[in-house]
Amino acid sequence: MNDVPIVLVVEDEEPLQEIVQDALHEGGFNSTTVAFARLVRQIDPAFPIVYMTGAAADDWGSEGVPNSILLKKPLAPAQLVTAVSQLLNAGSPS
Repeated sequence: MNDVPIVLVVEDEEPLQEIVQDALHEGGFNSTTVAFARLVRQIDPAFPIVYMTGAAADDWGSEGVPNSILLKKPLAPAQLVTAVSQLLNAGSPS
């Protein structure tokens, strides 16, 4: 079995969705696109999520979602791969 983590990608802009998936693939991750991040968080509140937004990033600090990272668009693909790696490493046993 492949030990490569699968990353859920939720993005409403198709061109950006493809860029995100390509960046993750090049960073060593598999990805799938399904729009249910909120449902996942209801099932597992500690599920790591990377949020990307072009708006409202300044308000994020007051909302703070545990075990998540917010990236402000536009961003470099390497920023996304780094954020995913940080969240996965934070959840790994030492």
